Amino acid sequence: MELIKFYNIIDKELNDIIEENKNLPEIKKHKDINIKKGYASLFWFLDFYGQKTLYKSSITDGQDDSSCDIIFSKTNSQGETLFYVIQSKWIGLKRGKNLFGIDKDEFGKTLTDFTSILQGTKNKGTNENFNRKYEELKAHLENNGKVKFIFFTLAKYNNGITDGLNAFRKNFQPNIELETVALERIRRDYIEFKYKEIKTNNPLEYKYNAEDTTIELDIERFSDTNRDIFEFQGRTKSYILLLSPKTVFNLFGKFKFGLFYKNVRNPLHSSNYNKNIVNTLNKKPDAFWYFNNGVTAITELIPDIGQHAKKIIIHGLQVINGAQTIYSVYQAYLNASEKDRKKMDTDARIMLRLIRSSDEDLNAEITKFTNSQNPLYNRDFFSNDDVQVRLQNASFETNYWYEKRRGEFRLNKKINELGITIISSELIALAYMTFFKQQPVNAIANPNNFFVSKKEDAKGLYEDIFNDATEYKDMLASLLMWKLILQLFGHEETDDITIPEPIMDFLKPCLALSNVVLTKYLVKKLKPQNGLNLSDYIIRTFEKERNVDLFEKVIVYSFKKMQEKLDAKDIIKAQEKIEKLMTNIVFYETIKTEIEETEILIEEIDSINSENKV
Repeated sequence: MELIKFYNIIDKELNDIIEENKNLPEIKKHKDINIKKGYASLFWFLDFYGQKTLYKSSITDGQDDSSCDIIFSKTNSQGETLFYVIQSKWIGLKRGKNLFGIDKDEFGKTLTDFTSILQGTKNKGTNENFNRKYEELKAHLENNGKVKFIFFTLAKYNNGITDGLNAFRKNFQPNIELETVALERIRRDYIEFKYKEIKTNNPLEYKYNAEDTTIELDIERFSDTNRDIFEFQGRTKSYILLLSPKTVFNLFGKFKFGLFYKNVRNPLHSSNYNKNIVNTLNKKPDAFWYFNNGVTAITELIPDIGQHAKKIIIHGLQVINGAQTIYSVYQAYLNASEKDRKKMDTDARIMLRLIRSSDEDLNAEITKFTNSQNPLYNRDFFSNDDVQVRLQNASFETNYWYEKRRGEFRLNKKINELGITIISSELIALAYMTFFKQQPVNAIANPNNFFVSKKEDAKGLYEDIFNDATEYKDMLASLLMWKLILQLFGHEETDDITIPEPIMDFLKPCLALSNVVLTKYLVKKLKPQNGLNLSDYIIRTFEKERNVDLFEKVIVYSFKKMQEKLDAKDIIKAQEKIEKLMTNIVFYETIKTEIEETEILIEEIDSINSENKV
């Protein structure tokens, strides 16, 4: 989904907000639509990120600059009061329907405004609610309280503001945070919230890093004999401990989904808790330990646990198995009365297997094997890899969204209505390996190794496919060509060309060769002065839905050249050569080299009948 398309979606929602609140004094008093949208964008922001509109009365506008501010406080699950200061800046489109980037000077003014708030020198306005919260904020700062500043705008991020952003953070750390929420971030969150139904990265939550935080953990004891704790002195120190529902509730309340960052299973959706777990806690809390397998977590540091210890300090925590248990206990405890909470804490115990490890390779193996009780695919174990995250974020700029984890997108009907196609990482990796990486033999013989690391198996191909040089546009171009070749040939045969079996495998070398042919054709015909970026050309052509006919002709040309090398007249020899083509990269490279060294006749490709190509 291009940014301009997403911008228009949000713009429509803002118009709806203005209409719904047209009688609100703050909206009604302004004639300028830009100022109205300044208010509406802040309403939208608060609602979208989970804050109810009761804060509307505290919003103050920036008079003539289409910006609005709000100060509010909230208490988190730890009983800690946090303050938020938000400035929302409405940005309209340029005349040519182009998007603005964040203006560096305008952002500098925002930082000056935020600084004056911190220093207590900001002038009071006409909104008494705003002024009252400002006085509370100053008292909060004097009491060493935490404050988060947010700049929200429907403009694109501008790298030119990064230095000022970092300087502000450095000057006012550690209790002061500053976050910019620009259009690219909003689009990513919109997709996460609306089409995955998860809220894992909410700017209106004070962020605690579960991986790099010292955590005080309450453990439950029944006796002084250590028989309620199991210590394992193996390759790395580990314990089996017991936790109360309250401890689990507080853990999730503080760290939220950050507890599960290294978990390979799908992120939990807002309604995806286990009703059996909740029912057990509510109705049979004393049976919980017997019915539930507990939680497995990794930490970097575990102290020696004394015979009488009821609290331990650990450094970092990641739940790698049992995320649903954690979330379900949280939901049950959240919705329980005070009386029921006491009963849960008295009777229910959650088993925690706590493993000390800072070895990332070992952590990956533990994660893999502790999650093997239900079917998982190789790609699931890489879904949190930085390359996978980068590729998915890049895909959101297109109409082909990259599914790095099986089943992570929901509401497919609504996604389809946007003109979006969901593409699995396995499918696009196959096309990329074949077309862009020019390795059709690996695509035929080793697709099961695409998501296997060389660290695990010498035949693993993950690092060959997914690395810093991997660009989503190259993967997408490969996919578009693969979809075209399947559309062209399907499973049908024609009088002109007989498709050998297995058809899918035979088409992969043809797909690879079409890259070589198309590149030579375009370089010769277009004579690009700055070089040819084949992926950009392919994507632009498909987006504009023109000249795709050329790609079809190139594919047919490549297919026929492949047939010529297989000597189809002699069935036995043809079968032998097909076998080589499927299993020996040298055979394909020989055909490829011959094409590269042979002059491409533009007329020969252009003359292929577009109405009866195959």
